[in-house]
Order: sequence, then structure tokens, then C-alpha cells
Amino acid sequence: MRVEKSAICSNSALVYRPCDLSVMQNPPFVITNGDHQTCGPPMKISQLRNLTVVIEAGTVRQAAKHLNLSQSSVTKSIHQLEETLGVELLRRSSHGVMPTEAGRALVARAKVIDAELRHARNDIDAIRGANFGEIRVSASPTVAMSLLPRAIVAFQHARPRVSFRIEEGVYPDVLPSVRTGDLDFAICLVPDQPRDDTLSFETLLEDRVVPAVRADHPMISARRLESADLLKLDWVVYRRGRTGLDVVEQTFRVFGLEPPKSTIQCTSFACALALVEGGDYVTLVPSQFFAGPRRSLAIAPLLLDFQLPSWNVAVISRAEHELSAVCRAFLAELHRTAAKIRLPRSSARPSGRTRR
Repeated sequence: MRVEKSAICSNSALVYRPCDLSVMQNPPFVITNGDHQTCGPPMKISQLRNLTVVIEAGTVRQAAKHLNLSQSSVTKSIHQLEETLGVELLRRSSHGVMPTEAGRALVARAKVIDAELRHARNDIDAIRGANFGEIRVSASPTVAMSLLPRAIVAFQHARPRVSFRIEEGVYPDVLPSVRTGDLDFAICLVPDQPRDDTLSFETLLEDRVVPAVRADHPMISARRLESADLLKLDWVVYRRGRTGLDVVEQTFRVFGLEPPKSTIQCTSFACALALVEGGDYVTLVPSQFFAGPRRSLAIAPLLLDFQLPSWNVAVISRAEHELSAVCRAFLAELHRTAAKIRLPRSSARPSGRTRR
């Protein structure tokens, strides 16, 4: 019996025809391209993984180091994959490699496959009663300094063999990695409920940003500030992506004010904090940064005569996708941990304005 399936191809129609299964234990695939047929092995997960790492690394040499393989092994793996599919997946040059259109399409699917296999392993481990697996999380800087580590510590008390892969990222830059399954969760500061049917957004904390300065800044003991007073201060804007600038812009435009003309825009949150701690600068941080028992902080929030708009903390995952058991357990822990966080009460009176 022969079954035909369409293959990924940008310029020609390829058809896979598995050979007669009754006569072969490891059947090759017959690839038909018009009147031409070639016989090759099926795609392997290792080949897809190698291709993904090569494209992410930009060179075969760097990919080989990451995979702990020889360059020749990685090159052979990619060549075999190209022969199997009958298309070029990479464009080689003296500067490295770039994916072709077919290469980009294949890697996008390969990432989803890899994520599903990882979830399958996690589910099987849970069925066996083995409390281990892997969870991949991205967190915005303040979440990575507060909510996330608390949740992980509590979670690993019950499941010490669960491993985590944590990276720092901001909304909306992290969304593509969540969609492909490369990330299980992204925990970020987001505006009012985003509209995205491909993703699930669950609010963990109803937070808002506050202006912060060094703990001994003269403005700490000053009268409560009005919105126009903030324009007179020297600002450091943290903007890992577009989001940081969005926070500042929306915060001021709620009050009909143009955002301050900052002379310092910083992609490092640690550097932004260091600048505020050591100088006369001000920056915006979520109020959760000042929540809970912490060591003595070198920065403090300013007292305001008004209330700044909300930027809630949400956990983002793929919509209509069944998370593995270990991921569902960690999501529940995130909600439990967030429920225990007591945000500082705002001493400001509401502005009476509605957010646009």
C-alpha cells in the first residue's frame, strides 16, 4: 500500500510515498518531484534539532559547539535533511548561514514538535510518579526579582527534581517564543488585557508602576508630587524592547502630558537601577518591587498626589494547548504565590481620569 503526503517546498510539488511496509523493517521514503524519484530516509528529530541550532547560532561552527558535535557531523546531518526534502534549507556564505524560506518554515514546525515532545516526556514522567521534568519560563526583570523566584522555591520544595530554564524578556518581544512552544510561560508586565486569540493571558497581580529614586534623594521628603512635577526630574527609561518606552509614554499621556525627554535609555534593568541608586535620576518600576520582606533597598518610591495607570502582571501561554502536568502544577503555584504578595498601598488619591 502506498500513501501520499504533501511535503514542505517553496518552488516544486514534492510527494512522499512510503515503500511497501510488508517487506521492509526500516522503510525509506520515495520522494517524487515530477517524473524524478529519489529514495531517502525519513526526517529525524536530531536533524530538525541540529537545523534549529544552526539557524539560531548563525554558523555551523558555533552550533557544533553548542550541540557538542563535530562540524562535519552537523553539516552531514543538514545535507541529509536537504536531500530527504529535496530543497535547500540554508544559504551558506563566508559570514555564516541564513535560512531559506523552506528552512524558516521547517524550523517553525520543528520548534513546536520539540515542545510537544518535551511535554510528552513530562506527562509520562508524571504518570510514572516521577516528579521531574523541565519548565521553560521567561520573566520581565521585576518579576524575575520577586514573584518568579518565590514561586520556584516553593514549587521545588515538593518537586526538587523539576528543572527550570529561565530567561529574561519583556512583552511583547516574548510572544513568538510562546507561540512556537519554545517557552512554556512568559510572565510579564502587560497593559490592559491584550487581544490575542492564539495565546492565553491570566492575570497574576493587579499592579501599577511607581516612580522610584535613590533612598536618600531630596524628593523623598518633599511634598506629594503632581504629574507635572515628574517632568522636571531626570529620567532613566528601561526599554528592553518597545514596552519600556510604552510604559513611560502611556503613564504621562493619561494626564495629557508629553513624556519626558530622557537622556538615558537603557536596555539593562540592572544598569538602570544602578544609575538611579547612584545619581539623581528617576525611573518607573512596578510596585511589586517594593512588596514583601526584602533586604534594605537603595531605591524608594516617590509620594504622589495622583495615581498612575495599571500595568498588570500576567502569565502567558499557548491558547487551546494542554499543558503538561508539571507545567499545570507550576501555573497553580504561580497563582498561589501571587495571591500571597501584598502590594504597597498607594498613598495617592485617584486622579479621576480614565485611562485611554
